[in-house]
Amino acid sequence: MESMVGSKVMMSKKSKNTSIISHVSTSTINALVLVGCLAATSFAYAEEVDPAAAPTKSSSMLSSAGSAAGSAMDSTIDYFGFNHTRVDGLHQVYVGVGDTNSLLHFYADAPTRFGHVYAKVGQFFDGKDIAGQVGFRMPYNYESTKNNDGIYFGAYAGHIENSSVGTERKNRLGAAIEMSYLFLNRTSLTAASVSLGGAQTDSKGNADQQKITPIIMFGLSWGYGLF
Repeated sequence: MESMVGSKVMMSKKSKNTSIISHVSTSTINALVLVGCLAATSFAYAEEVDPAAAPTKSSSMLSSAGSAAGSAMDSTIDYFGFNHTRVDGLHQVYVGVGDTNSLLHFYADAPTRFGHVYAKVGQFFDGKDIAGQVGFRMPYNYESTKNNDGIYFGAYAGHIENSSVGTERKNRLGAAIEMSYLFLNRTSLTAASVSLGGAQTDSKGNADQQKITPIIMFGLSWGYGLF
C-alpha cells in the first residue's frame, strides 16, 4: 500500500515538473523570438547608417527582416491616416522638464520616423516616491510643410496619479491616450497635452478607486535638443 501511494506521489511530482518545464520552455522561445525581431530591426537601421559596410548573408537576412517590419509600420501609419514623422534637421534626443497631472518630471524625447518615444521620471507634487511614465506620439496633422508643429496623438503608461488609498498615499499605475500640440524645431520641443486614462483598481481604496474611473489629465513640457 505504501509503495502504491509513493508511486502516485512520484508520478504527480513528475507531471508537475514536466508542466513547469514546458511552460518555461514556451516562455523562453517567445522571448527569443521577440529579441530576434528587435535585433533584426536594429541591425537593419545600423546598415542604413553605415552603407559602406561589406554585406554578408546574415546581415542581408537581418536587413530584410528589419525592412519588412518597417514596411508593416509604414502600412499601419498610412491606414490610420497618420503622417510619417519628419526627422530631418532635428536632434536625435530632446531633454527637458514638465508637469503632467502634477507629476513634476525630467524627460527625454526621441523623434523617429515612426513617431516620438519618450520617458518621464519625477515625483508627484503631493507624493513621496519616484514616479515614471513611458509613451509615444505620432503626428496626425502638421501645421505646414515648412515646420514640425502640429497635432499629435499617442498613448502612455506608468504612474498617472498620486492619491490617498486607505491610510496612505500611493503612486497609482495606469495608462492613457493623449492628444498634444507640439512646437518642434532643431533647438527646442514644447508640448501641451490633454489625455484620458484610468488607474489600476485598489480594493483598499474608496468606491472610485475600487474600479477603473476615467481621469482627464493635462500636461505641459519644454525640452532642449541635446544629441
